Amino acid sequence: MKTDSLVTIDRAACRRDGVCSAVCPVDLFVADPDGIPAFRAAGNKRCMECGHCVAACPHDAIDHLAIPRADSPVVDAALALPAAAAVQLLKSRRSVRQFRSEPVPHELMAKFVDTARWAPTARNRQEVHWLVLRDPAAVRQLAGLTVEWLRQDTGLGSQYAGFVTAWEDGEDRVLRGAPHLVVAHGPADWQGSAVDCTIALNYFELAAVAHGVGTCWAGFLTRAAADYAPLQEALALPGGHRAFGALMFGYPKYCYRRIPQRREARVEWR
Repeated sequence: MKTDSLVTIDRAACRRDGVCSAVCPVDLFVADPDGIPAFRAAGNKRCMECGHCVAACPHDAIDHLAIPRADSPVVDAALALPAAAAVQLLKSRRSVRQFRSEPVPHELMAKFVDTARWAPTARNRQEVHWLVLRDPAAVRQLAGLTVEWLRQDTGLGSQYAGFVTAWEDGEDRVLRGAPHLVVAHGPADWQGSAVDCTIALNYFELAAVAHGVGTCWAGFLTRAAADYAPLQEALALPGGHRAFGALMFGYPKYCYRRIPQRREARVEWR
């Protein structure tokens, strides 16, 4: 095997089961005369560095320079979430709009971001970037700028005039007085950024909910950040980046004991 190849295969450990070839999204493995998979010559340029081959090989016969096997922990079956528990977590997640003043520890916030970096991204680009505001005063500043945007000719008509009036009366209906805010941003010219950021925020949200932290999607702020210069300046994102989604978060002031019904799924089976 060439020493400059991204992938190396332990011929003694390989069982010729073809798993690595089967799971590779871009077909970078071909069997040699002995039936052992070999990494294609053009593999280094085409590899997405997704790690499928390393993750799927049941015999630890594959290593990857960019995704070393030693840095890829084995899935702990003992931590598998029972299906019923997973379904309840998903069904019981609520949009939280009343928060306690108690701050979420930085270490916990970092854990949410760290979990979210495993969210899938188009072509494994991993171009999701994060802005986390820990200071409630900074969050309130962004809420005020969003209210200023609502005062403009936003095309929303008078539907949200009450949000502006509430702000003037001291009530924040935009970011709900949340102590923290997370913004997912990425390259504006990458077609996958919007979906990548949304999925990553979903991962962040579920990690937060699993640790007793409430979240709510900050739709007004996201819309305002698309074209309101004062808010863009306050966010100070890197050049060429755009905010594709945001979540307010903090410890919930109230607990939710029941799971309200939703409409039946509208689905066509074929």
